[in-house]
Amino acid sequence: MTELGDVFDSLKGMGLVQLLLAFLACIGYTLAQGGLLAPRGRGVALSTALVAVGGFVVSSGAWMHSAVLVAFALSALGVFTATAWLCGRLLGFTVESAPATEDTAAHEHEIVGVSGPARPSAGRRAMGQA
Repeated sequence: MTELGDVFDSLKGMGLVQLLLAFLACIGYTLAQGGLLAPRGRGVALSTALVAVGGFVVSSGAWMHSAVLVAFALSALGVFTATAWLCGRLLGFTVESAPATEDTAAHEHEIVGVSGPARPSAGRRAMGQA
């Protein structure tokens, strides 16, 4: 049997704990690379992924086969991300940023939580209700 066959045979012998650790590693890596979380959340996701990968490799009988599986999984996630990005670019699904206005700048300060003097909206100033 080839080395790759041995690696795929080790997939059949995985227990529930190993599958859970592999799932946590893939989800953590995906969240760490994406823009869904804040930078602190991405750091926590990356730490979770690294701990899960370490646990996955250690809990396996043949650690070299587990390391190869981790490399395949990360490569597959990278290929999937690159394919999705390329399809999005080819089909024209790009996000265009709108020009910043005074209202959107004030709204962004509210979202981020930056406190500052409240500015009246442009509509109120135009009507003289400042």
